[in-house]
Parts: sequence; C-alpha cells; structure tokens
Amino acid sequence: MNRAGGPVAGPAVGIVANPLAGKDVRRLTSGATPVSDAVKIGAIRRAVVGAIEGGAERVLISGDRARLGERALVGLAVDGHLDVLEPSGWNTGRDSQIAAAQFRDAGVKAVIALGGDGTQRDVATGWRAAPLVPLAVGTNNVFPLQIEATVAGFAAGAVASGQANAAEVTSAAKIIDVAPQGRRRSEAALVDVCLVRGAFVGARAIWDVASVNEIVAAIAEPDGVGLSAIAAAVAPVRRDEPGGVHVRLGCASAHAAGMQNGGSIRAAVMPGSYGDLDISHCERLRFGQPVTLCGPGVLTLDGEREVVLERGERAQVTVNPDGPRVIDVGAAVASAQRQRYPFGPAGAGR
Repeated sequence: MNRAGGPVAGPAVGIVANPLAGKDVRRLTSGATPVSDAVKIGAIRRAVVGAIEGGAERVLISGDRARLGERALVGLAVDGHLDVLEPSGWNTGRDSQIAAAQFRDAGVKAVIALGGDGTQRDVATGWRAAPLVPLAVGTNNVFPLQIEATVAGFAAGAVASGQANAAEVTSAAKIIDVAPQGRRRSEAALVDVCLVRGAFVGARAIWDVASVNEIVAAIAEPDGVGLSAIAAAVAPVRRDEPGGVHVRLGCASAHAAGMQNGGSIRAAVMPGSYGDLDISHCERLRFGQPVTLCGPGVLTLDGEREVVLERGERAQVTVNPDGPRVIDVGAAVASAQRQRYPFGPAGAGR
C-alpha cells in the first residue's frame, strides 16, 4: 500500500469516506443510530473489491484522522494498486473537497463517496463534474443511493476501465449555486439551501426546524427525510426533473399557501422525527431562475450551517443542471456484463 496522490497509470477509482458522516447532533436528538467507523470500513473494503472486479487497476482512498482507508485495507488481497492519500488535517468536510480535487488532478475516472448529503456536496465542491457513485452513509441521505458497496464499486470500476461508456451510463445531477453578495467565494448544494434564524454556524447541523425561514430545493421527493421533505409536502420535485422549488415558511392563509386544506403541514424533518410547519409561499423554479435570500440569518447547505448573512446582506440562489455526473449503477454493471458475457438470448449467434 502506498500513500500517494500524484498522476495515476491505468484505470483508477477514487473513494471518499467521511469519518464524520452519520455522527452529527441530529442523530442524537432524533434517536437515530450513529454510523460507526466499522460500517464505513466494511463498505470501503467491499467497494475496493468491486472496483478491481469492475476493471479498475488502481484505487485511491481519501485520508483522514480516523485512518479509515488504512484500516479498511488491512489484510485485503486484490489484484490492483491501493493508495491512501495523505490526510489534509482539517477534520471537516474540507477533507472531502481536497480529496475530490486530488482525484480529478490524478486522472481518476470514477468516484465513490460514502456519506450523506453533506459529503456528496463536499465532493461536488472539490470536483463539480465528478463521475460519482454516491453511497448513503450519512444522517440525511436524499442525494446518495442505498446500494450495496460491492456493486457500487463494480460500477465505478467499469466506468473507469471503459467497460461501461461513461456518456451512456451517467447523467448530470442538479446543483444549487449560492452567490453571497460582495463575497468572492461562491458555494453550492445538491439538495437544498435554507435561510435559518441565527447569527452563528455553531454545531452546523440543523435540528430545530422552527428556525427555518426559506428553502430552495433542487430535490424534494416525498420519500426523502430532512429539510427538503418540507418542500416535498407542498411541491414535490424529482431528482431527474428540471428546476426546483422555493418555499417560504410562516403563518399564512390557505389561499396564500396555495394549499386546499390549509397552510400547515407535517414533514419528516429528521430520521425518527416529524415536525409541524406553516407554509406562506410556494413557487416552482426554472433552471437559472434566481431567488434572493436576505439576512440576517444563516444559510444552510444540504442541512448544515455554512454562511452567515448579516442584516442587509443578500445571497442569490439558483438551481442549475450541471452538477456531478451520477453513475447509473445498474446500467454500468449491465454494460460491463454484456461485454464480458455476450451470450444473448438462447439460440442467438447460431
């Protein structure tokens, strides 16, 4: 096992494993079980095996203080080069951003990201167009997929090796761009951006939904959990559907809320927790249609406090179609299998 991050030779897959995913305060306040390091280590091992089986010749794994990558590779015998990157030392989502950028610069052809919505956002921040298999190992898992890591690894390996054509088995996810007024650095989210009351980032994760003022969501599916579930209750938006939705919370008449049965809803705002909310405004958004969020308050990106807006400060938020390239795992596996086992229907080729 090497510890390198330079250019790689041969088809390469990158794995980002966030040691903090699935352990934030929402797990404690909602009674959901934290995701242990052992679960992540097992998923990394299975993803590595799958990636090599899928045709990858090298696998790069993000480094971190918990040494998840090193622990996952102990005793693992596969026919490929396995590298763990040097940890950046931030011990925050910044680690995943840096790892994704290193993967891009190293010529990695597919990335597997183990974590929740926040981890997937960090990967997209580091490499916006990353060919991505997002695996759900977090608290809020709206964007990532519930897929066995072995098969996810195989799909990534098939894309990296060319056994599955990336142009045919990937599609661009939506992304929400956030441009705070007067600041050079922009931000992005994959599921939702919310304006919440407060003046500090603090513990980052949102567990008091009563503090939420506005939501802009790119994905608001009825079976989701988290802040996007609020938007899904009044204006569902599928992940493969153009545009998004803007929802403003607060007391309103049923007519103003655009709801026939009143302006109040209940939504699954956290794992194991429902909340009562009042909706005052709901509007479907086109790609590129701007929404201005005004301070004072804090902007949350995919459920985590990130940007403080002082009184009078604003941020322009738009839902756009050029996010990471999400790999269709089933299509990638099927494509590779057709190349390997071209038997066809019974009697074909006679």
